[in-house]
Amino acid sequence: MQASNAGPERYVLALALLVPLVVAAVAMAQLPGTGLASPSSLLLGNDAVSLVARRPAASRPAPPPTLAPPTATPRPTATLVPTATLVPTATAVPATPTPERARTYVVQKGDELKHIAAQYHVSIWTLIAQNEIPNPDSLRIGQVLRIPDDQ
Repeated sequence: MQASNAGPERYVLALALLVPLVVAAVAMAQLPGTGLASPSSLLLGNDAVSLVARRPAASRPAPPPTLAPPTATPRPTATLVPTATLVPTATAVPATPTPERARTYVVQKGDELKHIAAQYHVSIWTLIAQNEIPNPDSLRIGQVLRIPDDQ
């Protein structure tokens, strides 16, 4: 006859098998419309209990201004004068001045080359090449950097 081994290994094995079952049962009890009891609609064919899934309401936000179709600009018109001469009625639109870009920049305390490049919309590598900077971390306060015009 064989001796009974009712050591702690059997209890650990029993717990290892029962814990996942208990966790699954608790999780099922938390779901709406489910429980540990068998649903009566499946057994009896009762259609009174039903879950209705609905789609969220569709939203149609306005496109961003960069994707909106361009608007037509009015053309200047000419009117006929009884003497059969054309007189233009267009009004002069002043040209929008383009701001002059600074061609140099004086390094201030706390400045970093990447921030200066972003401020002037140029590549950090262009700044390094233009100013012959051997180490981008070696900027000095008061150092004058040449900012290239082309990007």
